[in-house]
Amino acid sequence: MVRAFAANAIGVGNSKSQTGLPPRSEIAQARSMLDHAVPLLVVIFLAVTAVSITLQFTSSRQEHLESGEASLALAAHIATNEIARQTRENGATGYDLPQLPQLAYQPGRQFLLLDQNGMIRGGHAGLVGINQEASRVLAEPYRMKSMLDEHKLARVQLADGRMVSLVAHQPEGFAGSLVVMQPIEDELRFWRQHVGIIGAILACFGAVTIAFTLVYYAQRQRTVSAGRQVRSQFEVALDHGRCGLWEWSLSANALIWSESMFRMLGLTNQVHLTRAEILSRLHEDDADLFTRIEQGARLGHCEFDYLFRMMNEAGEWVWLRMRAVIDATTQTASPRLLGIVMDVTRERAVEEESHRADARLRDAIESISEAFVLWDENNRLVMCNSKYQTFHGLNPDHVRRGVAYKVLMAEAREPRVLIEIDRGSEPESGARSYEAQFQDGRWLLISERHTNDRGYVSVGTDITARKLQEERLVENERQLRMTVTDLGNSREAFRRQAGQLAELADRYLEQKAEAISANKAKAEFLANMNHEIRTPLNHIIGFSEIIETEVFGTCGSPRYIEYARDIRESGINLLALISDILDMARIEAGRVSLDRAPTALGALLEKATAEVIPAAEAKGITLEIEPDPTDKAAQRLIHVDANAISQALAHLLRNGIRLSPAGGKVSIRARMNGDHVNIFVADRGYMLSAGDLGKMVDPFGHIDGMLQDGCKGSGLGVSIARSLIELHGGTMRLRSSQQIGSLVMIHLPVTVQPVQLDLPMNG
Repeated sequence: MVRAFAANAIGVGNSKSQTGLPPRSEIAQARSMLDHAVPLLVVIFLAVTAVSITLQFTSSRQEHLESGEASLALAAHIATNEIARQTRENGATGYDLPQLPQLAYQPGRQFLLLDQNGMIRGGHAGLVGINQEASRVLAEPYRMKSMLDEHKLARVQLADGRMVSLVAHQPEGFAGSLVVMQPIEDELRFWRQHVGIIGAILACFGAVTIAFTLVYYAQRQRTVSAGRQVRSQFEVALDHGRCGLWEWSLSANALIWSESMFRMLGLTNQVHLTRAEILSRLHEDDADLFTRIEQGARLGHCEFDYLFRMMNEAGEWVWLRMRAVIDATTQTASPRLLGIVMDVTRERAVEEESHRADARLRDAIESISEAFVLWDENNRLVMCNSKYQTFHGLNPDHVRRGVAYKVLMAEAREPRVLIEIDRGSEPESGARSYEAQFQDGRWLLISERHTNDRGYVSVGTDITARKLQEERLVENERQLRMTVTDLGNSREAFRRQAGQLAELADRYLEQKAEAISANKAKAEFLANMNHEIRTPLNHIIGFSEIIETEVFGTCGSPRYIEYARDIRESGINLLALISDILDMARIEAGRVSLDRAPTALGALLEKATAEVIPAAEAKGITLEIEPDPTDKAAQRLIHVDANAISQALAHLLRNGIRLSPAGGKVSIRARMNGDHVNIFVADRGYMLSAGDLGKMVDPFGHIDGMLQDGCKGSGLGVSIARSLIELHGGTMRLRSSQQIGSLVMIHLPVTVQPVQLDLPMNG
């Protein structure tokens, strides 16, 4: 079948050409000539027809243009006469276009009246515009003056790119010029309609001609479809098999390839290839391919099997394998080589990858920390790594592939201790594990497993460190047993202590119940005190204020007014202290609930500052707020209980004012920090030590230095502030130094919702 296809590829004949290849048959040549002649004649016929029609269209177009321009010139002449007549009869000086005959008006035609300066003053100037220079209408403005002077018809380009026919006249007695223009596309309107009709007729004629040609080829296709189908199937089989066919008459200078061979190399299909063309694509190591074939044929060899490389169209080397035979059955003077060439590039790549994989495997085995050895089914060495040789003291020159196990083990160092520890879950499989100690004191855990080809692999892991660890564990176990004995002796003491602890637990429960009862009584007492003390205290504050302001008359002595002011201020301080005590009691009792809502950061700072302004003004303290409530940063919303946070900030500000000297400064600043906000309250007052900072957050904490300076104790303000901040899930830290004074930093989450308690915080 190979010979049949090769013969069909070139059209077998008995005669020979100068190249030694059989020429195509006369029928094939005639068929090829006819296949080329029919479409060529059709194309020539259609081309001649198209050229004739094109020439006719060109001539007709010129005639239409000349006719349109003649009509334009006539209309300009009529308009010029009418303007001159109107000027003579009426003495008109305006720029109104007179009524013209209907013949003068055509689609797209415009009449423009220009003054002596070339400005458009009237006419049909809707597309151009009144009161602008006529020269600006043209793409080449300088041509307008020459056309006004020459009064000739010309074709010019407008500023918008359109081509127009334009003529200018000077009407008699008219103080200006007349310009008449018409787009060329409007002049050719009737010509385009004519061209469309003729073109449609020509297209129909060409379609009919092409249809007859296609019918001819369709009929011819049926006659050769059977042969093509067989050839196509054969080519498909060759393509899928990545194969190609070669045919070479040994006395010829050219070879014949199948189409699949060309596709395999990405080459353009040809009838035949010369030896020089093939040699140019052969690898330099395979350049003697044809020489070897010719020498083999002279020696009487009939079959050839060669592996060689050829370059494809992409410049890549393709590995090919040729299997061919010498066909001496043909009636030719020279034998022919018929063969199949297969693409084995992938196989070669797989083989090379296999070699690389073997190399990687050997490198991996050499790189592992374990000793490794592999024996075949005949107990002969396949491979081992250097660690195996080192552990067994083997000479590297004696370790080679194929050495028998007994020969290699005869020169190996025997282990000092050999302990079998495991024969696997299936003893019949031959798998086992044992520990071996060598003369140098090192221990190996050796595991042996059989392979599928009845060989076996052995892996030895250095467990010297583990053995030392086991010895230490044995010693630790001995000590642990001693400890357990001691613990047994101590168990009775623990039992006695357990009884004592149980008794203490009972006492704790009793005291806890008493504490709960006392706490409840304290809450009731504080609630009653709030009512019982506030009422008389408000009377004291009110009456002292009346005396201080002398509402009912003078007191007689200024000292009475000072005493009344002291009474009022002390009452106000006592009332604030009572409020703080009640707030602290509610917080400690867990009766405070937060009402969170989105609140502007600047509004919080402003509200807290407003509460302490009177106290600051009384001492001449300057309050600083950052950011300013009008800044964009102050509009950032945070989810907090506005009353609780403003109350906490007010307590801290009051504390800063109280500790600052007269005329000092207290500042409050806020900074966004991711999903948290940091608020800083700073003053330049009394410097506190590390121990004093702890007392500041204790209720009624007393600091000796503060008392000596005339300040009161810390009170409850800082404690209440810290508790309210911690209810929000925040933190509060205090710092104090001689350089910066006292600084309180509040770290609050922006969106985190803390656990709510029972009662709302009303401030």
